[in-house]
Amino acid sequence: MNSILAFPVYVQQSGTGAATGVGASGEHTVAMDLFVMINLAFLMFMLGFFACWAWLIWRRTTRPPPHIQLIMELDDEDEEARKQESTAESTAPSSSAAAEPEPERAPWEREQDWWKK
Repeated sequence: MNSILAFPVYVQQSGTGAATGVGASGEHTVAMDLFVMINLAFLMFMLGFFACWAWLIWRRTTRPPPHIQLIMELDDEDEEARKQESTAESTAPSSSAAAEPEPERAPWEREQDWWKK
């Protein structure tokens, strides 16, 4: 009795009940071979698709377009400037911050903490 499975059975039974061996001609052998070949081709296609997709993602991160690269460089410069300001503030004494004069305000402006009073 022949079975049609996901992984084909190549050992066919003859009319006498003896196994004829691998590759014996039978009614389903060609169809089973095609099934396996099509599944392997589809698997290779999917692996190739995912490999191309991963390569494109990697390439976009290592070589961004010029306008994106400019934005990234400007962002890096801003981060460096913020780090330098924070280190300068942490090294400066706190008494000098209180000694700084307040900037002049227009006559119509209120103090910064007017809502606390």
